[in-house]
Amino acid sequence: ELWQFPPYTVAPEGGSINITCSTSRPLSGVYLKQRWPKPTSVIYYEDKKQPTVDEHFRGRIGFSGLQHNLTITLSHLRLSDAGAYACQAVMDDVVWGPGTLVVVTGSPGTHHLPRASPLLFTDKVSQEVDSCQKVQLASALPVVLAVSCFFLGLGIGTVCVLRKTQV
Repeated sequence: ELWQFPPYTVAPEGGSINITCSTSRPLSGVYLKQRWPKPTSVIYYEDKKQPTVDEHFRGRIGFSGLQHNLTITLSHLRLSDAGAYACQAVMDDVVWGPGTLVVVTGSPGTHHLPRASPLLFTDKVSQEVDSCQKVQLASALPVVLAVSCFFLGLGIGTVCVLRKTQV
């Protein structure tokens, strides 16, 4: 499982944002990819190695933490930096984070989203978030059932002891 936050961020042109990619599993490296409007690999980061940074972002990227809990800072934001970014962990398999929508504001009162229907993208983000929440809920179900059964057994055992009966 790969966590990524924030789910969205708004910053002014010239400002900076942080995107954090985090996992509890061992991994080989982490990509931050801009998936929309123009798919590109922004960075590739591996502990104890020089990170690879796309030329459009060169000189504007900072890192803190290690690859299993990496915060990527994108500074000196440009209007063209607006879009959808996703962490991608390289493990035994490839795992994607849920994504971060970046909105860059220009002059007061304007927001820049790349040319494409923002409503279509918002729908897609909502679908992805719903899908991710369903997966998280489904993975919690066995734990909830096990804990419930434990307490049910504990309760039955207590009743039996109080009534001095055997099951």
